[in-house]
Amino acid sequence: MLKSKSIIPHDRPVYREVIPQALKTAWRNPVLWIFGIFAAVLNTGGSLDACWKFFNTIQNQGNELFIGDTAVKIWNVGTYGGFHFLPFFQAILALLALSLILLAVAGFACVSQGVLVQSIGGAWKADTRGKLKAALTVSGRALVPIAILNALIIVSVWLARFLVSLPLAIALGKNSTLFTAIYLVSFVVFFALAIVLSVIQIYALNAMILQGASLSEAFHRAWLVLKEHWLVTLETAILQACVILILTILALVALLILCFLPAIFYVMAIFRNNFTLFQISTGMFVGIAALAIIFFTGFTVTFQYALWTLMFRKLGEGGVVPKLHRFIRFVTRQTHVPQS
Repeated sequence: MLKSKSIIPHDRPVYREVIPQALKTAWRNPVLWIFGIFAAVLNTGGSLDACWKFFNTIQNQGNELFIGDTAVKIWNVGTYGGFHFLPFFQAILALLALSLILLAVAGFACVSQGVLVQSIGGAWKADTRGKLKAALTVSGRALVPIAILNALIIVSVWLARFLVSLPLAIALGKNSTLFTAIYLVSFVVFFALAIVLSVIQIYALNAMILQGASLSEAFHRAWLVLKEHWLVTLETAILQACVILILTILALVALLILCFLPAIFYVMAIFRNNFTLFQISTGMFVGIAALAIIFFTGFTVTFQYALWTLMFRKLGEGGVVPKLHRFIRFVTRQTHVPQS
């Protein structure tokens, strides 16, 4: 009699190897932090990004986006003549320019995601410049499927947030115990769904970049990896959140130390009523905070991509066939990612 397969997988705790390796990879490759900053624009690079975005925007689901509000202001200025030097046709040009800038940023964000995966998960050692050039080539050719993948995940997570926000709005309006219970249940269900979608997205991205899978094949492989290794994936996501929390605390402590001198200047400016010293201290505060945010964002996003790329390598690329596939792609210089 065949033994039935357990629904709880018995995976070895690969996160013990992957998390330290991901931290080391992110720290030793500061050039990837630049791509990490752009990759963070879409908030689809890891489970922590999706969770934070999900939790942070539930109550504000019906509010206008900042970008949309900006576009409306530009349009109103051109239409109603708030400024005489910005006539109607210039408002249209401003909207077109804004749209092109946003499109360019979103496109480079998609390319940056592919660059991170290819640079971290690439099987072949090369000099930094050569590896980065190859990563840009692969990611540029995979721009369309990466963009479609991100669009699907963003729309799916938005729908999940909307389905949570709807019972919340009803519960707040009616003050009903039933709708409050429905909201709590829907929050748990769709929050879990957002986590699953984010993990599938990063696994699918790895399948497209590292294995040359088409979009449909990438989703299929990502689902298989998640289904077979859901427990170790969940454990890794929880540990990732803990690591990010620790890094955030350390970053805040470092920021306080760096801001000690500007704080002294600020206090001196207040007591001496010195406006110049006040400007210097404020400028130092802003500069240090901006650099800290840029470096911290770049490092943590690179760490998240390194973590899930190495996880995919451990879970989804452990067989002989994927390794042979990568070898053939390397020898034949086939950096094409199927567009279907």
